[in-house]
Amino acid sequence: MKIDTMFRHAREAFKSLKRNTWMTFAAVSAVAVTLLIFGFFLVFAFNINYLSKELDQQVAIRASIVPGASADDIEQLQKQIEQNPEVKSVTFIPKAQGLQQLKAQLGEDSKILEGLEGEENPLPDTLVIVPQNPQRIEELANKVKAHNLIEHEDHGDGVTDKLLDFSSLVRNVVLVFGLGLAVLAAFLISNTIKLTIFARRREIEIMRLVGASNWFIRWPFFIEGAFIGMLGAVFPVIIVLAFYKAALNVLTDGSPYSFIKMLPMMPLSLYVAALTTFLGVLIGIWGSVISIRRFLRV
Repeated sequence: MKIDTMFRHAREAFKSLKRNTWMTFAAVSAVAVTLLIFGFFLVFAFNINYLSKELDQQVAIRASIVPGASADDIEQLQKQIEQNPEVKSVTFIPKAQGLQQLKAQLGEDSKILEGLEGEENPLPDTLVIVPQNPQRIEELANKVKAHNLIEHEDHGDGVTDKLLDFSSLVRNVVLVFGLGLAVLAAFLISNTIKLTIFARRREIEIMRLVGASNWFIRWPFFIEGAFIGMLGAVFPVIIVLAFYKAALNVLTDGSPYSFIKMLPMMPLSLYVAALTTFLGVLIGIWGSVISIRRFLRV
């Protein structure tokens, strides 16, 4: 297609948007409302996925080593466990380091641990074993427990399994709900765009009578639908990101709920803006394709 022809199509599209101000406003409003809901859903979905990944990373087996094990024996045991293909990583935590970590977790209450350094330290040396597949942690825990130098292992028992099952359930629900919302958005927006094209059916009939090709007629509507989708995505993106920024400041900055982990603003902003705009443009064009098809039938 020639550049001059494309510019002509763009001019016709914008003229049409100006001539049909109220229909354009209705289409943009439908896009904006639907994408606003979709934008909030995207924020929720991305954070659920982020929390699920964080949970997967935190799933680990803490294996206590029998008292009196030599450094060589511990090193040999660590290498042996690392060779297991089901193991992602193995970290050795001496009991002195474990005591320091416990004090850091307790904060001001760590005073109760004073005097337990050195030989008085009751904590065991520990291996922290991270599985490749958190869903199979039970199998790996049984294999780790079989080693002679392992006195006790802890992987959360049923709590970990329930958390992993919940994580999988939430991911599936988010996926199904997202697909359903996308279909609903496409249906609402395409129906609104149909109204704008129906109002111009005589214009399309005249263009066909003078010999215009179907593609020549389609292009202005494609551009118009894309612009409506893009314009309708602007305000939802701004509103969603503004609400998320406020929530991020409240929940993670000097708040008693600061332990809540949320996806940082910068990557989330890019994801939401790109996906919302892309969806708006895509549905706008798709709505134009479906709506104009009936007027181009021979």
